[in-house]
Amino acid sequence: MMSGVKKAITRHYIFGYGSLVCSKSRKITAPALTKPAHPVIVRHLRRTWTARVPHGDDRLDNAKDELGHEIHGQTAMGIEIAEDHNCTGVLLEVDPQELAMFDEREKGYDRVEIDLHHIFGVDDDDQNLDEGSRDRKNQHHVLEQAQQRRKSMQDSNAKDGITNTKNYEDAIVGEQEEVLDDLKVWAYIPKDGGAGADHNYPIMQSYVDIILRGCLSISKDFALKFLESTHGWWHDETIHSPESKVPEYVWVDDRHAPYYSRADEEWSSEMKHMLDDLLKDIHPEPFHKRKSLDTNPKAERIEK
Repeated sequence: MMSGVKKAITRHYIFGYGSLVCSKSRKITAPALTKPAHPVIVRHLRRTWTARVPHGDDRLDNAKDELGHEIHGQTAMGIEIAEDHNCTGVLLEVDPQELAMFDEREKGYDRVEIDLHHIFGVDDDDQNLDEGSRDRKNQHHVLEQAQQRRKSMQDSNAKDGITNTKNYEDAIVGEQEEVLDDLKVWAYIPKDGGAGADHNYPIMQSYVDIILRGCLSISKDFALKFLESTHGWWHDETIHSPESKVPEYVWVDDRHAPYYSRADEEWSSEMKHMLDDLLKDIHPEPFHKRKSLDTNPKAERIEK
């Protein structure tokens, strides 16, 4: 360990990869959150539609899609450890009180720690790029520490970059002896691994719109990377159980009556044509199978 170096007070960061990419959505949970989000890539994570959120309390018992299937909730965004996959997202610095607020928001997830050496800037996506050749000017604090962490690593075979205090069985943490500050980067992973979207727990368009709003605030390329690197827009054998039937669709357009509690109906209505053009270019088959929500049942929005 570096002698004479005193560790700073622990600084907490959240890796947001779904609705937390959107500043409007974040501020609904933590209104005092003012520090800007920083786009990053985390290696060996795969983003999936696997976080099922039941509506609860019999609030949506009459909700159905246009084909008459009952809707029990929605499927939100999740992540899983997966070699040879990368997940884009943003780093959010939070204080302990704000961290507790997001824990309450994401209560259907386990909060786990990401090892720094798996975190890269969005412009550092080439693993063969020499670390010393990267411009450190204006580099984010976490990325500086991540670079130091990679330089100090001795185990070149370290691949699984998540750990947590709840014995997440696939996780590892590397020693971080040369890190000057005590940094904790957290991510939320669906409890019990989650399950893929289906008729009863579809992907809700109002939720997709919020994620895309956040991605587009960074760049169109960042939004395209989100769409291209997210799995489960359609029946996927790596997400859905082998015995499950291939559904007619897994995606519902609820813009006219948003279920998602943090939806922005006005923004979605204004931007829907541009958003739909992006979606059908990247995922044409599931997009064209998307069904409309039956607006007759009176129902409250889903909390997530």
